Amino acid sequence: MWVKIYLNGKPSNMISSNPSQVLKSMPANSVKDVEVITDPGAKYDAEGIGGIINIVTDKRADDGYSGSVGANGDTFGGYGGNAYLATKYGKVGFTGNAGYYNFRRPASESSFFREETDPANTLSLDGTNKGKGGGLYLSGALSYEPDTLNLFNLSVSRFGGEYNSIGAQSAISRGVRPHSYDTRTNSTSQYGGMNLSADYQRNFKRKGEMLTVSYRFERNPNDSEYESEYNNVIDDQNTFHFPDGYKQKSVNNAGGNEHTGQVDYVNPLNGKHSIEAGLKYIFRDNSSEGDHTFFDVVDKVWKPDLTRKNDLDHQQNITSAYAGYGYKTGKVGMKVGLRAEHTQQDIHFMNMAQDTIIKTNFFDLVPSATISYQLGMTRTLRGGYNMRISRPGIWVLNPYVNDIDPNNISYGNPNLDAEQQHNFNINYGSFSQKLNFNATVSYSFAQNAVTSYSFIQRTQDEETGAERAVTHNTYDNIGRNHTVGTNVYVSWTPTQMIRTYLNGGINYTDIQSTENSELRNSGFSGRAFGGLTFTFPKDLRVGVNGGVFTSRVQLQTKQSPFYHYNFNVMKSLLNKKLDVSLYAQSLFSKYREFSSTTTGDGFTQKNKFLNPMRSINLSVTYRFGDLKSSMKRVQRTISNDDVMQNQDGGSQGGGTPAQGGSQ
Repeated sequence: MWVKIYLNGKPSNMISSNPSQVLKSMPANSVKDVEVITDPGAKYDAEGIGGIINIVTDKRADDGYSGSVGANGDTFGGYGGNAYLATKYGKVGFTGNAGYYNFRRPASESSFFREETDPANTLSLDGTNKGKGGGLYLSGALSYEPDTLNLFNLSVSRFGGEYNSIGAQSAISRGVRPHSYDTRTNSTSQYGGMNLSADYQRNFKRKGEMLTVSYRFERNPNDSEYESEYNNVIDDQNTFHFPDGYKQKSVNNAGGNEHTGQVDYVNPLNGKHSIEAGLKYIFRDNSSEGDHTFFDVVDKVWKPDLTRKNDLDHQQNITSAYAGYGYKTGKVGMKVGLRAEHTQQDIHFMNMAQDTIIKTNFFDLVPSATISYQLGMTRTLRGGYNMRISRPGIWVLNPYVNDIDPNNISYGNPNLDAEQQHNFNINYGSFSQKLNFNATVSYSFAQNAVTSYSFIQRTQDEETGAERAVTHNTYDNIGRNHTVGTNVYVSWTPTQMIRTYLNGGINYTDIQSTENSELRNSGFSGRAFGGLTFTFPKDLRVGVNGGVFTSRVQLQTKQSPFYHYNFNVMKSLLNKKLDVSLYAQSLFSKYREFSSTTTGDGFTQKNKFLNPMRSINLSVTYRFGDLKSSMKRVQRTISNDDVMQNQDGGSQGGGTPAQGGSQ
């Protein structure tokens, strides 16, 4: 499930792309609400097939300032620091956040085994990989409220980093294509983004009536490069791709820009009826350009390799409009909405063989509906339907061929269409001061899901006639998916000292290829998370958390179960201004094994990874300032009826407790 992360009701690419680092730098008292919107209505983009997590920061009413500084380090060799500042004087408010992180990843081990039939051949790959990297992020938000009816907001954020990995691998092929070789690869990927947003909010005399005009610009570079060298090549029958001593380099400059303009209007009308409407325009410009060279072992010089050219220019113009109506009387609430989205898409695909321009247009009507019944003061029954659209992004569109491993390559598909998914759910929620319970039963289906798939492509050398085989990994709109699932969340706080929660569910998925009826998979998958926290006297808190994922059902691939656990201890000092935290994960196992098996036409391949997991992290945070927070952080589930309409992000409909615990 794809979940979007919003900050104060707006998409935040900085948090979505790097959630662990950014959220760690935000002090707990800077966050007012963590809202989980399980049924995004017509107001929200149809893009995405999951829910929305909206982080609402604390907007202080009193003049003054507050802030924090922190530092952390772990036993892998990583370290970092962060700072936060919030101020408000008169009609002007400002919040800022900055952080730096440096991380190390000890060597992991991997193995790959591919078995082919007709003709028979096996390929074994064994290797190691270690990495390191770091990054910096900055964000600031400025607000100006000249009076009670008008509010201006301006925010900017910038983050970026680099990750470098060094890998070594040995390969042995036996059967009709006998050969062996060793390879060493050095790769670097750069990531980051810049976000600028501005909005104006106009409130009216009727409480809850609001007009919002906003603009957002986002830039997301995604560059990478690598160099590989092949040694100890034994290839008597010329069935491998490269001679001994062969080297290749690849540099890919990729990324995108996005401009968004939006107008939203909401009017509660009276105690029973409410309406909302809006317009939105998005322009996206994504591109990918590669530069490929190889080292000629005969001439001893680097030469361009035009056969590997796969460049892409991709533009999207998305125009949308929506309208929604809500009705509430007594114990019954209802909300219906309709969103219309038109997408114009231009794709320019360039390689050595062709220069192709593809123009496509999509028009989607996206309905949504929810109905709720208040069973009691603390119990609610709700049912809903929505349709979500997933437009393929640069990650799956990019035709750039990643051939670090020449026997196992991957690339995107620039001809992908948007995916449509229909979702139905029934939810029951009950909450009280000590016990919270939430249960959901859902059903979803998609006829043209974007699905990853693998196949073997065999070619013959023109000079020797020797056969070569390469596993190709890419994407296509070939998935027909049906999923029935349940999710249950329970939290229990019997005393102020003890808090525990459990969140989990089971899904049954049936997925079939629309192009090959024999390519099909089905089965159960599940997940469970739990935690227990003890709060002792003298501001000492001890906790344990853990979770498990069973194998996820995919078209061709079965994965091994995955589990994790951690322990944490936090002590507050200096009148709760200084926090010292110790966090430990996987104390009883140095490595964690991940494995997967992929089956295709005439082949089966198995991957296994041993990743280092055991680590201990120490962090220190010091808070300062004279702002006194009167807000209590809450986390709750919000239906369509409960999407925040007022400036402070509060729920209009009395949400039920959310999935997961407080941070």
